[in-house]
Amino acid sequence: MPEQQPTSLVRTLASSLWFPLFFILGFVLCYLLPFHAPAPHHVPVVAVGEQLAQQLDAKFAAALPGGVDVTAVPDAAAAKSAITDREAVAAYDPASGQLFYAKANGAALVQFLQQMFAPVAAATGHALTPVDLVPTAAGDVMGTGLFYLLLAMNIPPYVTVMVLLRAELTTRQKLLCLVGVGAFAAVVCYSAGRILNVIPPHPIVLLLGFMLTQAVGWTTFGLVPLVKQFIPGVAMSLFVLLSMPSSGGAIPKELVPPFFQFFHLLLPLGQAADSIRGVLYFDGARSWPGITGLAVWCAIGVGLTAATQWHAKRKRENDPEAVAEAGSYEHRDDGDAIVDPTFEPPRPAHHRTLAGTIRLAGDLPARGAVVTVTDAAGNQLARVDADTEGWYEVHDLPDRFVTVVAAAPGAAPAASRVSVPAGRSEHDFALTPTASGARR
Repeated sequence: MPEQQPTSLVRTLASSLWFPLFFILGFVLCYLLPFHAPAPHHVPVVAVGEQLAQQLDAKFAAALPGGVDVTAVPDAAAAKSAITDREAVAAYDPASGQLFYAKANGAALVQFLQQMFAPVAAATGHALTPVDLVPTAAGDVMGTGLFYLLLAMNIPPYVTVMVLLRAELTTRQKLLCLVGVGAFAAVVCYSAGRILNVIPPHPIVLLLGFMLTQAVGWTTFGLVPLVKQFIPGVAMSLFVLLSMPSSGGAIPKELVPPFFQFFHLLLPLGQAADSIRGVLYFDGARSWPGITGLAVWCAIGVGLTAATQWHAKRKRENDPEAVAEAGSYEHRDDGDAIVDPTFEPPRPAHHRTLAGTIRLAGDLPARGAVVTVTDAAGNQLARVDADTEGWYEVHDLPDRFVTVVAAAPGAAPAASRVSVPAGRSEHDFALTPTASGARR
């Protein structure tokens, strides 16, 4: 095999290794950056009494600029309602030194809240008394069980699309498989969560989990013909690198930088986490934004898939040759217009191709014919078998004269010295049957 030129080697390495390098950089930027030092960012809290609220607001603004947003409420009952209605994540009552919170918002947040309000309680002559108004399920000690169940519904649809796009199935069959995998994931994850007592019982989790799988799966499938070989990076960015830090699952969203907070209710994982948490622990309070967002993502996925199918069908009808030359991203699939890329980057365009027919006397195709290409030094550059019609193609030939030898059983071989220009050119062979071949 001839040695690759430096530019060709660099191009090959770049097309092959861009995704793992992107993956490394993405994890460093999207995981280490937001998680290495969690800190409060616009944490909504309430305090009983207007005067205390103003004092706390000034105190936190000086100690934690942009970290805490304080609002006043009239009494302890209103403070508790602010927690259960998901208007705030903490509420302080100076009369009793009680700090109301909801562990269901994330156990990691509780530690920060206690550190923030312990000096406040001491200043009012109280020992801080934490009161958990909304505890998590008994089996979810760390408060992250829901997040891990959602991961099992968020990542597999993306992987499923990559696998199904390589399968010999129609688009309809692939999408039905995607629906089946989503239903399976929702049932298994909900069942596991209940068996381990990680989540409280509520059947709507099945529906919302299924919506998450379809939002990710259909959107990934619909994006494929638009971004082509970059689909791993695009899908990974949307549904893993940006989604996981912003979901509020592993680390509460109040403890990650504002950049990631911005994506919390824009991406499906955060929408699912927010809506399901609201349903399970807060009687549905503020769940509708997340549910609506999941529905919108599902609609986007279906719309993208339908639009790309329609476009591929029109393109195939108007220019069949262009579709045939489009490589692995557009092709006919069992009667439907299918957009069907593989996980790997598309094959590079062949710059110099030699093609033609190998025939015998009487214009019969030379069955079992073989074409061998060598350079001036006799080094073999390529060897291909012709098809049953005697047709052959040799790709990526060098920019110099080569020797092309065609041979077939029962015929004398023929050789030609040719120079292959850029693009595609044809060279036919007519072989002469040998005496033994003629007798057969």
